[in-house]
Amino acid sequence: MNDKKRILTTVGLYHGFNDGSVVIIPILFPVFRELFDLSYTQIGIITGGGLLISLITQILIGFASDKKNRRALLSTGILFLSFSLLLIVQVHNFLSLLLFIFVLRFASGFFHPVGIGWISKTFKKEKIDWAMGVQSAFGDFGAFIGILTTAFIVELKGWSFPFYIWAIAGVICLFSGLYLTRNTDEIKLENTKNREEKNDIKKLVNKEWELLKKIKLFLPGSIVSGTSWGIVVSYLPLLLVEKTTLSLTLIGIIISIWIGVGTIICIFYGKIISFLSRKTIVILSYLTMGVMAYLLTTITDIFFIIIIMILLGISSFISFPVIFSYVSEITDDPSEGRTFGYIFTFQLGIGTLLLFISGVTADIWGIWTPFFILGFISLLTALIFLINQKKLRPIVT
Repeated sequence: MNDKKRILTTVGLYHGFNDGSVVIIPILFPVFRELFDLSYTQIGIITGGGLLISLITQILIGFASDKKNRRALLSTGILFLSFSLLLIVQVHNFLSLLLFIFVLRFASGFFHPVGIGWISKTFKKEKIDWAMGVQSAFGDFGAFIGILTTAFIVELKGWSFPFYIWAIAGVICLFSGLYLTRNTDEIKLENTKNREEKNDIKKLVNKEWELLKKIKLFLPGSIVSGTSWGIVVSYLPLLLVEKTTLSLTLIGIIISIWIGVGTIICIFYGKIISFLSRKTIVILSYLTMGVMAYLLTTITDIFFIIIIMILLGISSFISFPVIFSYVSEITDDPSEGRTFGYIFTFQLGIGTLLLFISGVTADIWGIWTPFFILGFISLLTALIFLINQKKLRPIVT
């Protein structure tokens, strides 16, 4: 296995653990809501506030990652995330739950700007679509396992048991990643420290502004993709508990179908891009996402819900590697960490607000409102890409 594949495997393992451990929380919202008598607004505070913590973390880590060792930063984040999972089993009320989830979200904020930036730098000159698809699939598979098993384990062993299992998994992933990348030559792979000359403040501000202008077209897509993930994993269990008679285990299976389909589509994204253009994929994904989100506000039949979740899984998950590949191609070599730091900052910043608003509106009008919000912003994003489709760059060959 060459150095590039070692890096991809390590980033994939870390991504799987990162996303898998984070999805435990929303799957357990029905349990926490009953244990601590939580309102939908409090759930919105937990989800939105947690994303805000991740946002701040990713800003800092994203800027640091262009000048620091990515391997060390990622490993630190995974270690801290494993530790934070053990803290959550100590919760006894809303405030302690809020605090420890904030700690977990801080730890999970290490991965995305560093991991995605590392893949971007390593594979920028070849196979970027394939690499982005593979690392996304690892993350999706981790979330799939987390959602599929959590509810079942909770019913057998209690709500705290999944946190112990994922903490152990984190340690295993950490040592595996450190072993795989032990001899990785970062200089050879152009993962060098940022050698930019020192500039005055005005030049630095102008430089950052130019960077933002480069990626501005893809910010709405990134925001909607991240928000779709947050709304589905945070509010779909609550929606199905309220509107159906399904058990928590069956609800977990339904959400796992969503992620499972998304995982498969990301694995084959490198193949799909060979016969469907990025432009076509990106427009269709947000259009489909919007329609499926609206259907979830009204459909209660289990068969149709599964069909909706399959289509929503395809559309929402394929949007991640598409957006990341576009951004990677327009990013200069020394600034991957900063660029993806901005991407995830906007994604989490506006996503924080949208998830909080979703919780408040769910208390006021009903648990269907988060999906109405998702449908609206998804269709709006599809329209933005339609209007600007001439600006969507073709694949670099």
